Amino acid sequence: MADILFLAPHQEIMQVAGEICAGSDDIEIEIARMDDAVQKAARAEHDGYHILISRGLTSWRIVNSGVPMPLVDVSISGYDIIKAYYEAKKIGRTVGFIDTEEVAGNADLETFAASVRDRVVKYYCSNDLDDIDRGVRCLIKAGVDVVIGKVAMANEARRQGLAAVVITSGYEAVRSAVNEARRMNMVRKLERRKAEQLKAILEFTYDGIIALDKEGKITVFNRTAERLSGWEAKNAVGRHIAEVIPKAHCHELLITGQAEIAKILDIGSYKTIANRVPIIVDGRVDGVVTTFQEMDRLKKIEGKVREQLAQRGFAAKYDFSHILGDSAPIRNAVNLAGEYAWVDSTVLLYGRTGSGKEIFAHAIHNASHRKGEPFVSVNCAALPENLLESELFGYRGGAFTGARKEGRAGMFEMAHKGTLFLDEVGEMSPMLQSKLLRVIEEGEVMRLGDSSMIPVDVRLIAATHRNLRQMAAEMEFREDLYYRLSVLTIYIPPLCERGRDVITIANHFLAGFCAKRNRSAPALSADAEKILLTYSWPGNIRELRNVMERLAMQFWQQTIDASDIIGVLHPGDESANIIAGAPRPMVPAPPAAGLMDAEQRRVIREMLAATGGNKAEAARRLGISRTTLWRKLQT
Repeated sequence: MADILFLAPHQEIMQVAGEICAGSDDIEIEIARMDDAVQKAARAEHDGYHILISRGLTSWRIVNSGVPMPLVDVSISGYDIIKAYYEAKKIGRTVGFIDTEEVAGNADLETFAASVRDRVVKYYCSNDLDDIDRGVRCLIKAGVDVVIGKVAMANEARRQGLAAVVITSGYEAVRSAVNEARRMNMVRKLERRKAEQLKAILEFTYDGIIALDKEGKITVFNRTAERLSGWEAKNAVGRHIAEVIPKAHCHELLITGQAEIAKILDIGSYKTIANRVPIIVDGRVDGVVTTFQEMDRLKKIEGKVREQLAQRGFAAKYDFSHILGDSAPIRNAVNLAGEYAWVDSTVLLYGRTGSGKEIFAHAIHNASHRKGEPFVSVNCAALPENLLESELFGYRGGAFTGARKEGRAGMFEMAHKGTLFLDEVGEMSPMLQSKLLRVIEEGEVMRLGDSSMIPVDVRLIAATHRNLRQMAAEMEFREDLYYRLSVLTIYIPPLCERGRDVITIANHFLAGFCAKRNRSAPALSADAEKILLTYSWPGNIRELRNVMERLAMQFWQQTIDASDIIGVLHPGDESANIIAGAPRPMVPAPPAAGLMDAEQRRVIREMLAATGGNKAEAARRLGISRTTLWRKLQT
């Protein structure tokens, strides 16, 4: 089916067009002029055509009839006019020209007449038939013998008794019109393709999309906008946004010109998260585009993503705001970690067990340029050597008994472009240390049972509670690997070096555990704080967390006193010093940790008074047996 319909006003143009379009099937050529051509043009779109070509008064009649289809007019060149002039001179002595001034300008008739030393009588008319009639009469009065003009002008001249020559469009003019029509058709197809793509995007995206013109009237209203608002697009388009979504206030951007990102917007009965952006044309706001999604749907999506990432261990859960405390040692560590986050060098975190090394690893990743990429964590002490090797480096299908048929990617591959956290790296076997060193040096990993290398781009963070330098000196850890891991080092201070951070963290844990039980958190008395501050906390933050969880479960008064702390520091340990939470065996206690028996008896008596002499309740609150309570009272 042809895309272009050429309505030729007379046989000569049809023949020229036929020569030009020979062998092609994109143009249909028919003879039609004036009213007949208008009727065919009106049916053209229904018949499957997209572009029209015609000439002269016929073109003018088609355009003015209201036919919406694009039309290319076959122009008249200066050569065509001069050719008609010489044909007319063969017929008569005085030549008259009647046509539009635009056509006459193509040949510059004044200059041409002067150059041939001849007189050409001109009459510039519109394409109106009455004006053509008047023009011919004027030419007769001027003594013209023969008239040149387009078909309508030549026919009117003949009707009034004058000889006439039709100015016909030559080969080049017709070819130029055909090429222009083909160009327009190609542009139309490209625009239609883009329009269909845009339509698919608008209609099948999960985002609601509303576009406004500079008056605040809706120009785009997609299916999601229909569903959320309750308005049909056919009724919404053309209306002012305030009529359709009164609370949107999108039209305010027409005044401010300032984009608004992640705003809560009420669409119908739904709450959405919306982005509103002004359309700027030539430095002025020409409209607004608003995109939005249901808040509930976003929450569901976020939950699924978090669940999947958490299941795979690929999400870093903490940032530096999760590291509590204002003591100089912890602030120095945080500041150093913040600076190290910006580079890709390997970081070694060292400190006692439970001091928070893993939180630092998460925070460093989330502050780096890799924060949008995977964060993969593996505990080198939790897995036997052969299993840890397959976890780190992966394996080819069938590499060993029990291996998956399709094989499995290792942690290095999973962490590609992101961060790999190796916790307790000091527990790694010498064989695995060698393989780890090669991966770090080469940036490539080889799966078990495979022979091909896989390039990986991974930022490595390692952690240990052991002294790797000493282990390297004693040949218990590869020295070259130690220096590869310790490019940047951060010492994570234990709780006993952090002063009043202990109280800050204790209150944080206590509030969290109480909130889970729908209780308000009790305050710590001065004596309770003193015990927390003087205890050595060999288990560090992990031990403090456990103590606060026990307190939240056992005590219901508004203030936690020293006796409450005593009762939960070492539950079930009858031989331990219950006052001030004396440290466990083999861990030296700080000087302030030990208290005299008289102080123990004072605390026990206060607890008895608080329980009305109920020894069983007092023993329960102190975390000791009634026998131990009785023995303490006798000493």
